[in-house]
Amino acid sequence: MHLLWVPLSLGAGLCQSARNGLARSIASKVSPALNSWSRFAFNLPFSTVLVGVLIALKGFPELSPRYLILCLGTGLTQLLGNVALIAAFRRTSFARAIVLHKLEIVFTAIIGATLFSEVPTALGWTGIVVCAAGVVLMQRAKLRHQQSLPDSRGRAEASGALLAIFAGLCLVFASFWLKEANQELVALNPRVGAGRFEVAGHTLFHVTWMEVLILTTWLKLRMPGELSLVSIHWRRMALIGFAGFVGSLGWFWAYSLTLVAYVKAVGQIEAVAAVFLSLWLWKERDVVSQIPGIVLVLAGIVLVLLG
Repeated sequence: MHLLWVPLSLGAGLCQSARNGLARSIASKVSPALNSWSRFAFNLPFSTVLVGVLIALKGFPELSPRYLILCLGTGLTQLLGNVALIAAFRRTSFARAIVLHKLEIVFTAIIGATLFSEVPTALGWTGIVVCAAGVVLMQRAKLRHQQSLPDSRGRAEASGALLAIFAGLCLVFASFWLKEANQELVALNPRVGAGRFEVAGHTLFHVTWMEVLILTTWLKLRMPGELSLVSIHWRRMALIGFAGFVGSLGWFWAYSLTLVAYVKAVGQIEAVAAVFLSLWLWKERDVVSQIPGIVLVLAGIVLVLLG
C-alpha cells in the first residue's frame, strides 16, 4: 500500500489537467468565480453520495472544531487558488498558466521542510529540483513569445503569470492543511487507520460543501445575475465537477500516504498533459519548444519515485 500514492498522484494530475482544460474552454464565457463554482458545486453531489455510502457502511465519524477549521482553511485557499488560476487563463495561454502554477512543487518542498516537518530524502530533493528546472525550461519559450507581443498584451501576459504563481502558493497551503485535517480525523477515529480511503472521502465532502456555501453566497451578493449562466453551460460544468471530484479524491488520498512534496512532484504530469492539450486542442504551436522541459519533468518524477 506504500506505493499506492504513485498511481493516485498520476491519476489525480491527469484528471486535474482534464478539469482545467474544460474550465479553460468556458473561461471567456463566464466569470472566474462562476467557473470555480462549477468545479465545487457539481463535485458536491458525487462527494455527498460517496460520504453517504461510507456512513451507511461505517457509521458517523467523530469530528472536532479543529478538524472543521482545517477543512475551512483548505477550502478557502483552494477557492482562492482556483479562481486565480482561471483568471490567469483569461490573460495568458493555458499551457503557460499551468506550467507556472506548477512551480508550487518548489514552494511545497520549502514550506513543507520549514513549517510542516516534511523533509524529502536527498534523491527526493534532487527530483524536485529537476522537476522545477523542467518547468522553468518549459517556460522560457513562452517568455520569448511574450517579448514579441504589444505592450498591452505583454502586460496581460505578465498579470496572468503572477496570478498563476499566486494560485500555486494557495494550493500549497491548501494541501498541507488538508493533510492536517486527514490526520486529525484519524486521531479522532483510530478505527479508520492512517491513509484509508474513508478519511479522504469524508474530508473531501466537508471541504467541498464549505466551498460551495462560500462561493454561492459571494456570487449571490456580488454577481447576482451570474448564476443564471449555469442553465447555459451546465453540461460542461458537470464534466468539470466530475473531473474535479475524481482528481480531488486522488489528491486527498495520496496526501495521506506520503510527503506532500512527493505527491506534487509526481503530479507534475499535469504540466506535461497541459502542453499536449494546448498543442492538440488550442493549436498553440509554440509549446513544441517546451519538449526538452517535459523530458526534465519526467526525469524528476522518476528520481522522486526512486527516493
